[in-house]
Amino acid sequence: MELGFRYFLNQPFFKKIIIINIIVFLLPLVLNTFLFLFNLKQFSLINYFDLHPGIGDIIRSPWTLISYSFFHIDFFHIFWNMLILYVVCKHFLNFLTNKKLIEIYFYGALMGGLFFVISYNIFPVFKNAFSPLIGSSAAVYAVLIFACSYMPNTRVNLIFFDIKLKYLGLFYVLLSLIQIPFSNAGGNIAHLGGAFYGFYYAKNFNLSNSPFDFIFKLINNFKSKPKENRDNQKKIDNILDKISKSGYESLSKSEKDFLFKNSNND
Repeated sequence: MELGFRYFLNQPFFKKIIIINIIVFLLPLVLNTFLFLFNLKQFSLINYFDLHPGIGDIIRSPWTLISYSFFHIDFFHIFWNMLILYVVCKHFLNFLTNKKLIEIYFYGALMGGLFFVISYNIFPVFKNAFSPLIGSSAAVYAVLIFACSYMPNTRVNLIFFDIKLKYLGLFYVLLSLIQIPFSNAGGNIAHLGGAFYGFYYAKNFNLSNSPFDFIFKLINNFKSKPKENRDNQKKIDNILDKISKSGYESLSKSEKDFLFKNSNND
């Protein structure tokens, strides 16, 4: 148990998120299996954490604006979300510190939840609809669209052909948009909320400054920062500026190694 916990703590943020999502997905299934075997009443844990569109529901359960993103409908729902998160973070966002990735992921989940709630309260088509929201798709969309917007000309191989990230991101956004009238309207609207934040973050925030910085500064005030850490942060900021102007491919091998090393230590 202790070894497993140490392994968890040593993982980068995106792997922690994947592990947590898998545990949250499996826990209710295992629990209900035991309840079934002992002939006890089964219950749905999701009902306490999914996001309902009513304003009264939000007031009574404000945590659901985030907690909904840790629950999934079925195996394929969680599988595709976690696969996209893993691929994007592993291969395209390995220059980001854990702190920056946390901001994109959780703000994306929050923005997706807000888009969902607002849409269900202003569009007439949802007047009599009751469909709670679950799934990490909005948060994953935020991470994906951030990558597609921050390094738009980076090419990715899709087995049969190469495509620039900006076109891949556009495809996913349009797919969610045109699916709204046909299926999972609330979920697709939440996707667009996450995508909006990913795009906004990439285009309007310098990676050295973000909405969560004041929280991390408060935490860091309790710790003394050696000069080496300050020098490292300055070097990281310079490299990130270079990525913003010329793309990730413009970095030298030593710069890529330096970013990867420090992103896992943040």
